[in-house]
Amino acid sequence: MCEACWELIAKADDDEFLDSLELTYVERKLLEELYKQGEDRIMEILELQGQALQDAIAELSEESLGDIGELGKVLIALHATDVFSDMFETAVQEAFEPLFNLAGESELLQLDKEKVWTTKNKAAKKFVKEIRSLVPDMNQSSTDTLLRSFEKAIEEGNTPSERALLVQEISAQAAGGEDGPFSMQRAQRISRTMSTAAANGGKLEGWKQSEIAKGKKWRSAVGTRTRKTHRRANGQIVALDKPFKVGSSKLMYPGDTAGDPEEIINCRCTMQLVLD
Repeated sequence: MCEACWELIAKADDDEFLDSLELTYVERKLLEELYKQGEDRIMEILELQGQALQDAIAELSEESLGDIGELGKVLIALHATDVFSDMFETAVQEAFEPLFNLAGESELLQLDKEKVWTTKNKAAKKFVKEIRSLVPDMNQSSTDTLLRSFEKAIEEGNTPSERALLVQEISAQAAGGEDGPFSMQRAQRISRTMSTAAANGGKLEGWKQSEIAKGKKWRSAVGTRTRKTHRRANGQIVALDKPFKVGSSKLMYPGDTAGDPEEIINCRCTMQLVLD
């Protein structure tokens, strides 16, 4: 899919999701800015990872470039490095923790204007810790995708030189292509997953702090791209402190990192408040 087409779809998804939060104009603009900030920061990190991969590939011998085991070591080292882990942690704290707080405060004020939301609450810090757990799963998916591509290149190369050249070409394409582990599409996917978790997690905390909310109702994103398990969850009502049953996962809110990756990656579902 072309980058422009992907961005149009992403914009439509974001608009629908933001509409569901019932924010003021100022709050919405701030939320949109946080979305963009998170996406840009993650894109920057992925670009650095892509360049680091190319640099590491360039240093390998022709023999190592034909060895899937050696290539696997490079990818694991790349994704496990503290440098990139720290960058993702910073991105979460700078873009997605404020988003959590904004969504939570907005919900709380709508329910009780006398209640005071604090950005120092333990829930926000707990959320940051939980959302960071998404990064290893996403990096593992990235590693698996690249390894499959490298395996295919090695199988197609008739000589060591051909295999090495094909692996180098795949590395370069992955770092700068329209699709793949270091692309804008992946940055948007990661950002959308984290923003869904942040906004819904914040909403739930705001409802809890109001002390008048009784339950929550799952609201699935519309459209043919909504996964079947999420469409089936649409309308499901549970108590505020109980999880939704979505596929084989139990989720406290859409995007809950406690769920299986297939139920939270790229999710755009939200929740509605139940007062009685």
